[in-house]
Amino acid sequence: MKENETKTQNNNNETQSKGKRIFRTILNTIINILIVFVLIVSVVIATLALTSKSTGISTMFGYTIQPIQSDSMKGGSPDGYPSGDFGKGDLMIAKATNYDSDAIYDLGDIVTFTLTNKDGNKMLVAHRIVDIFKDDTGNRYQTQGDNRSTSPVPDQELSEDYIRSSDIASVYYTSGYNGTILKGWGSVLDFIQSQKGFFFVVLLPMIIFFMYAVIRVVISSMNYKKAKADEEKEEAVKAAVAAALASKDNDSEPVKTDGGSAPVEPANAEAEAKPQDQPAEQDVKMTAEELEQFKKFQEFQKMQQASEQAEQKNAKTEE
Repeated sequence: MKENETKTQNNNNETQSKGKRIFRTILNTIINILIVFVLIVSVVIATLALTSKSTGISTMFGYTIQPIQSDSMKGGSPDGYPSGDFGKGDLMIAKATNYDSDAIYDLGDIVTFTLTNKDGNKMLVAHRIVDIFKDDTGNRYQTQGDNRSTSPVPDQELSEDYIRSSDIASVYYTSGYNGTILKGWGSVLDFIQSQKGFFFVVLLPMIIFFMYAVIRVVISSMNYKKAKADEEKEEAVKAAVAAALASKDNDSEPVKTDGGSAPVEPANAEAEAKPQDQPAEQDVKMTAEELEQFKKFQEFQKMQQASEQAEQKNAKTEE
């Protein structure tokens, strides 16, 4: 009955241990994925910040990533031009031009450039080319938003104010290229690039992950020390048991006699008896289970010695 209970308890312990290992594996996998995500976001933000300082617009691998700040292109072109129809909060991925002064654009193309509004503030906008003026210096382009309710008039009134190719930072739509719009992701990028968003999305998770890594290192070190201590205790118990068995074998050897006189006791008999009189567990640190097993071994050894002594006495009495 006890054996069955022990087996059941061992099975339960193994099941719990396996469940803990699976849980730790899943937790570590999730944390590693989050760490990789935070690192990728950090690299993207750093790259966008560095490129925007040098070029005025965030670029990556030859493409621009631009959050849309207004609804001036909402609804599409009233003149029947294709593409367009994006608004505030969307994210535009367009092809960078590197402000190429030799590039040529057509009517209906959607380009991004820096526009100075009525308040005198400069902002990056994505509008469609609605007119082209040609002179000896090259082409000039007039732009306007597709949403006539928010952009009722063109961005440039006079031809001399039209923008040049060297003013265009990127192109979203041409006859040979059409960019990508990610709905709603512009607001996400704006939040992450803000001080508050950078703290909560990047800085705070990195601090938490660093603390978690430190805790993991400390726990691993403690587990290693515990495993080492358990191994040393196990080796000590084995050595104590081996010493006790060796002492038992020495006691069971035939006693030498000197010409029929009384048996000659070994000179170190008293010294050899001491380890048996003093339990080995006093000198060895053991677990409760190991100590109980060793005590049972000692009791068995004493019973065996008492039995051998009784047989010797009976043999002498018969003589």
